[in-house]
Amino acid sequence: MHAHAPDPTAARRGPDGAPAAEPARVLVVDDEASVVEVFEEFLSTQGYRLTMAANGEQAVKLLPSLKPDIILTDLNLPGVSGLEVMRAAKRVDPEVCVVVVTGYASASTAIDALRQGAYDYVTKPFDLEDVLQIIERGLANRRLRLLNHQLIEELREKNEILRRHEHELTERVRLATSQMTSLYEVGKEISANLALEPRLAVISARAAERCGARAAIVYLAGDRGGVLHPASAFGAERTLVEAEIADGGGFLGHAISGRGPMEHDAGVAGAPIELPGIAGQWTTALAVPMVDDQQVIGMLVVLDKPGGFSDDDSGFLVLFASQAAIAVRNSQLFEHTKSLDRLKSEFVAVVSHEIRTPLTSVKGAVELLADEHYFRNNEQQSKLLSIAHANAERLLVLINDILDFSKLESSSLPMNVERQRVEPVITQAMQNLRTQIEEHRLQLEMVLSPELPDLMIDPVRIAQVLTNLVSNAIKFSPPGGRIEITAEPWDGVVRVGVRDHGEGIAAKDLPKLFRKFSQIDSSATRKAGGTGLGLVICKGLIEQHGGQMSVESAPGEGSTFYFTLPPADASAPAVKAHD
Repeated sequence: MHAHAPDPTAARRGPDGAPAAEPARVLVVDDEASVVEVFEEFLSTQGYRLTMAANGEQAVKLLPSLKPDIILTDLNLPGVSGLEVMRAAKRVDPEVCVVVVTGYASASTAIDALRQGAYDYVTKPFDLEDVLQIIERGLANRRLRLLNHQLIEELREKNEILRRHEHELTERVRLATSQMTSLYEVGKEISANLALEPRLAVISARAAERCGARAAIVYLAGDRGGVLHPASAFGAERTLVEAEIADGGGFLGHAISGRGPMEHDAGVAGAPIELPGIAGQWTTALAVPMVDDQQVIGMLVVLDKPGGFSDDDSGFLVLFASQAAIAVRNSQLFEHTKSLDRLKSEFVAVVSHEIRTPLTSVKGAVELLADEHYFRNNEQQSKLLSIAHANAERLLVLINDILDFSKLESSSLPMNVERQRVEPVITQAMQNLRTQIEEHRLQLEMVLSPELPDLMIDPVRIAQVLTNLVSNAIKFSPPGGRIEITAEPWDGVVRVGVRDHGEGIAAKDLPKLFRKFSQIDSSATRKAGGTGLGLVICKGLIEQHGGQMSVESAPGEGSTFYFTLPPADASAPAVKAHD
């Protein structure tokens, strides 16, 4: 006998290696009763669960119910052979361990059985110790094979789980990318117009489109804080009846109080959905509050999507509502700023107008007092009257600038546009400034191209622009300096330039030039006075003519101010000037 006790449960171990409760099942198939008795007597003492079969037919019938772990079968059985038993057993359990028993004369047949799937063979007469070792090795081999199959199946299942997770992750990344792309594209469209009403129209339309809904509504908070009113509707009609949503009232109110998405289904609720201030009845609705700075400023509601709204729709709408809330708040601030700016401009215009009337009278009285035909003044009196007259003139210019600026802001500045050439306008404006130019001992050079086309302009306003630019050039030019006026065809338009050779302007100060009420030198001792509106007014006048204004300057090299004007005939040829 062998020196160590076998483990009859070796083929019955679980995934953790612990032995199962029942011992290994062994089927012995032999037509010799003595051989069967020897196997039964020996193997039963080893703890195996034995089943005996006297022939191949009996063994084949036992296989489906018995499902043995190991089979000891004689090859030369009457009727159904041992090889046929092995084949039948492999069909029931491919991993069954088959040990064939044969005589010495049939060794070649046993080898053929090995080729066909037998684990091992023993020859008669046999040593029981050898048989036991073959059985133990066979059972261990079967256990390893089963464990290997189990591990492979677990690996397959885990690979399938990983594949599903990878698919889910890929789908989530795709969805997130799609949502971010949609939000970016919609954000660009929303940002195209800062006015509130067009923004609301874009928000409602794109919310319905991206969620596949039939309609979308934007509710906004009014002056009463948390109460919402319908402000924009896409695919639906607003009613004339006063409507509002309060915190906590209905499913929309619950969305406000919960600060999160709220879905409503008419089929579940048992009644069609009716929205405050919106005509018609609806079957499904998804509402998301628009929150800015922890305050609900509105509500975005999408309606009637075929098949209902999904979690993806809810996730997208939450992000979109957050983006829309910022855009709406910016538009509200913009509208409020415009309103305040308009009130300010109206106030400035009224005050300036009221000041100009008495100032004109004061100026007329000073001129009359200074007229030697009516009054004889001594030198001191004449000097004082001259100062008073100069300051009255200065005040009148400042007031006129403020009035022009306020009218430009409100788009109410009168314009008398006519077909005109720019050369006589430039010449007349320079003639009006001739006295100032001579007082400052400056040289004036005008280079006007002979190829200038006709323009559609208000000559008085263009002369006003030229007067302002040349007056600035006079202020900042050193005595004996030079001012150059140019007019030329340039890139399809007429470009007029005013250049001085004064101190120039630093690059960091250039943005201040066209900013209202702003001056580069804002100190109390600045050389040049004024309101800081001259260039702003010039820019506004040129833009009303369809042109643009720009400046080129560098410290120590002077400054050149340009403005462009489109030709009266759009088809008129215009040649870009070469430097």
